[in-house]
Amino acid sequence: MRRRTVLGTMLLAAGAARAQGTPPIFAAGAVKHAVEELREELRAAGGPVPDAAYDTVGALRDRVLAGERPTVVLLSAEAVGAIASRGIVPADGIAEVGRTGVALAAPAGRAVPDISTPETFRAALLATESLAFADPARGATAGRHFATLLDRLGIAEQMRPKLRLVPFGVEGVNMASRGEVALAVSQATEIIDRPGVQLVGLLPDSLQLWTVYRAAILRDDAEARALLALFTGEAARVAFARIGFRPV
Repeated sequence: MRRRTVLGTMLLAAGAARAQGTPPIFAAGAVKHAVEELREELRAAGGPVPDAAYDTVGALRDRVLAGERPTVVLLSAEAVGAIASRGIVPADGIAEVGRTGVALAAPAGRAVPDISTPETFRAALLATESLAFADPARGATAGRHFATLLDRLGIAEQMRPKLRLVPFGVEGVNMASRGEVALAVSQATEIIDRPGVQLVGLLPDSLQLWTVYRAAILRDDAEARALLALFTGEAARVAFARIGFRPV
């Protein structure tokens, strides 16, 4: 009975959001695969499946700050904080998803470099033929961090001819899965358990950026609470853990 109630309220949420022209779910790339797994479970159960929009944290945050109102957002804690500061998030309408770090992906089956220290990470970048990462200008968390690391490591100019900018981190991972680039930078949760790619490793601790992700509802009603329940239940915990999210 509870399952039917949740599915029913999700149907109402999806219908209301479509009427406004905005998908009920705004989700960053780092959580995309878990969100898709949960949506597939709803589909398999024969229930309504809320639409979702995926993009960089910055792009989705800015859409909300510009006035769009999805039912729920799954973004970095920083972005959720920026949205909550506008007074549109209920006081108890935020839940932790987990944290993830920046990592490197490579095509499956290829030898991978050692990136366990800053020195070997730097050497691996200089040795690679090509590398894809998300455009920092679009607000990609991993992309922005990687761009600062190139400057920090003093290799920005040397790397420039090898770099392939993509709008979205997972697009770089997909390029690696097709063998179009030798390496891709993205959040680890966009790499783990993806077909055609392997996780080279997380960035060394001294170069790492850990990002906490949260789910937040933008209104306080039964439909919004149902979606928040979807992303905080046991199935969600398993789905997020499967792609590498760690407890905060």
